[in-house]
Amino acid sequence: MRLIQLLKPVIERFPLLAANYRFSRDWFKLRRPVLYRDKLGFYFNGPTEMENGTFEPEETLLFESLLGSVDTFINVGANTGYYVCKALHAGVDSIAFEPNQLNVNCLLKNIATNRFRGVFQLFPMALSENVGVLPLFGADTGASLLEGWAGQMDSTLVPVSTLDLTASSSISDKRCLILIDIEGAELGCLKGSTQLLSAKEDNVFIVEICVTEHMPLGTTINPNLLETFELMSAFDYVAYSADSKLRKIELSEIRNIVKTSIDTLGTHNFLFLKANLSLSDAGLL
Repeated sequence: MRLIQLLKPVIERFPLLAANYRFSRDWFKLRRPVLYRDKLGFYFNGPTEMENGTFEPEETLLFESLLGSVDTFINVGANTGYYVCKALHAGVDSIAFEPNQLNVNCLLKNIATNRFRGVFQLFPMALSENVGVLPLFGADTGASLLEGWAGQMDSTLVPVSTLDLTASSSISDKRCLILIDIEGAELGCLKGSTQLLSAKEDNVFIVEICVTEHMPLGTTINPNLLETFELMSAFDYVAYSADSKLRKIELSEIRNIVKTSIDTLGTHNFLFLKANLSLSDAGLL
């Protein structure tokens, strides 16, 4: 396996070898026994940083601080289940959306090995504002519905639906923590989540919104940046940086970033709280 990784740059130049490489890589991932991770407190296989408990340290602390005040966790772009396993380990019912089949298989092994008591639902699909079939470009933690995201061009077809159509009956009258990490496709997902956005419950969102990172060739600033923040504002959500600073993000700053192409945010992960909630109300201060 190590030899295959070292030869990857050469292998990728030859389609047949590349296909065999990907098959071998996936086979080894699925054959691995799920190991207990001391830093996590549960069994888990996934990307190395997740296994070591060093993945997104500030976002993880924020996530863990919010878990105690919600009924249900919704993870859009669940990957192999790092955040889902954390939620279930804390006794919070969880719903996962993940379209990549290898990630789905690894996630299911993680869930089955731990035998969590909480209710778990998996939707093996991508979320957007429409229903149908779309190409998913790339794989692992960087898979995206956007062609050319992080330079990725290879794709597989995946089913696509909306959050309103899939999970709304499971979360009625429940306060939810929603984590969306879908590599540039978050605006479409949010447009298909209007029932959740307009719910009377004080739902909390953590959303990855890249500004300049991983953009397709020829794109400098995320073309959906302003519209995404405006959409959340229209549903009466206030934005904060999802890090230790918890800095309030004003729409005027987003407009200035779009105008000048200068990123002043210092993060690509954001917390959205209802305007009637303070950070103290959410248990973050």
